[in-house]
Amino acid sequence: MRQADRMKYYADFEMFNNRTVICDFVCPTEDTRNHFDAHIMIWMDTIEEGRFEDTNKLFEKPTNADYHFKHWLSDGDIEALANGLKKEIST
Repeated sequence: MRQADRMKYYADFEMFNNRTVICDFVCPTEDTRNHFDAHIMIWMDTIEEGRFEDTNKLFEKPTNADYHFKHWLSDGDIEALANGLKKEIST
């Protein structure tokens, strides 16, 4: 929860200053994801488990990701994602 708090603090500060913010961090539980309250969630589901056993034990798969990728992105995937994000951000 502390990491979600820290990331939320920095993200809110930057948004308050009219900057677009992209945060990349492990938010392992529904509670931490709800607390962070991202506008758009991208789940990179590309590994079976992380390097930290304590995080692996408490990890809960997101149920409401806006984008869910099960493989590393190719150039075409990245371009499609970027275009989709641009549309979502501008609305």
